[in-house]
Amino acid sequence: MTSRVREGFPSAWRRLALEEWAVQLGVTVLEIHAVLPSTNDRVRRLALEGAPSFTTVVAEAQTKGRGRGGRSWHSPAGSGLWISVLLPSGSDGTAGPLSLAVGLAAARAVEHVSGIPVQLKWPNDVLHSGLKVAGILCETGGEGGRQVVAGIGINIRRAGADFPPELEPGMAFVEEMAGREVSEAELAEALLGELRSWARSAPRGVTGELRAEWEARDCLRGRRVAVEGGDSGVCRGVRADGALEIASPDGTLIAVRTGSVRVIEPGPSPALHRASSGAERESAGTVDGRAG
Repeated sequence: MTSRVREGFPSAWRRLALEEWAVQLGVTVLEIHAVLPSTNDRVRRLALEGAPSFTTVVAEAQTKGRGRGGRSWHSPAGSGLWISVLLPSGSDGTAGPLSLAVGLAAARAVEHVSGIPVQLKWPNDVLHSGLKVAGILCETGGEGGRQVVAGIGINIRRAGADFPPELEPGMAFVEEMAGREVSEAELAEALLGELRSWARSAPRGVTGELRAEWEARDCLRGRRVAVEGGDSGVCRGVRADGALEIASPDGTLIAVRTGSVRVIEPGPSPALHRASSGAERESAGTVDGRAG
């Protein structure tokens, strides 16, 4: 068991010693930092040094966090879980099914902790009522790119967070969803458990249970969308290789493997219906709980 800590020990994690956290989280290599430029960069360096799968790095804050497409990922101290995990890679590196599996693991972890259904926006953004609660960046790591570094950022609390004012209206927070305090450790434990279920070995395709779980949360399927670069059409869901399939106005089927997608016309979505039903169930349960 290897555990390391540098640059101080964040207050959110002081309840246990680092070695005890490694045992509780079920990982053999764990680092917890107060500040890092990027947890992904740190895990990539550890991968080049021969670190095993499920090596995990957590930072209370990042100064150079990044999202897909080279965008900045704001990760101020005390506001979220900023974590990177080293995963085994399939033959296609970061592409396709593994990226979707990581997104599903993050979605299920948020649902487990908050009790609220969430949606997935291809390739792996986690949304609550159209607001972003988690984002993911998968990058190749290790010698020859034989592993994948999954960087996951989950917004936990708004209070005291130093997010840019133009971003905050589009964000959701786990504590607000749950209606209670949620610790970084609680969320990390749920996330790592889900990653072990869905990404311990890179899935060969989006099939079976992975497909069913993804489609239950897919907020794009059945809606008219536009793809970065110009293509548009009705989203038909994900293909077995992880690509997003879109039917263009002339009936041509387009496979989207990179870039961003935005909704340009609302339409029926099983995931949105599921979220609405979940909200109704939650409301009824809250009334019953208060009455008791």
